Amino acid sequence: MSINSKNYFEIFSLQENFDLDLDRISAEYKNLQSQYHPDKYSDADDATRLHALQSSSIINDAFNTLKSPLRRAGYLLIINGVDPEENNQNHLTEDFLLQQMSWRDILDDATQDENLNTIELLKQEVVEEHQNCIIEFQDFANAFNFMEAKPIYNKLQFVEKMLDEINRSEEKILDY
Repeated sequence: MSINSKNYFEIFSLQENFDLDLDRISAEYKNLQSQYHPDKYSDADDATRLHALQSSSIINDAFNTLKSPLRRAGYLLIINGVDPEENNQNHLTEDFLLQQMSWRDILDDATQDENLNTIELLKQEVVEEHQNCIIEFQDFANAFNFMEAKPIYNKLQFVEKMLDEINRSEEKILDY
């Protein structure tokens, strides 16, 4: 079976599961790239070179998707018939929406005051929420309850975005 007709888990010979062995994925990635890297086919005919290029691109995308918890969660939703980008986020709780506003206010104030201690405490709280989201998504995915996993995916999207904003604020203060 061609790589082009496999899903990302199949490419890496994995079960469709959220919990993955990242070391195994990295090792298989190197193995696949050694087989399909376009440079290996530089002397081949055009069709073979194109196939190698396409296969290598798919392998790269599969690897980047599977190694990222957020992208892996979104991909699992897609292959299980749930649109992760559907704009209906009415399923997010009021408590979480208030938490988002609170985190943003804390980050804005701490950034303006250049208060790295407050930013570090916020970061620890958001990292903990990130881990909680991953565990919760994994529990729903393991139970094949992808409709219930979608709101957790949406929370994870926000939490990862918040972590990026925290890192940017730290860099700004530290003048990186």
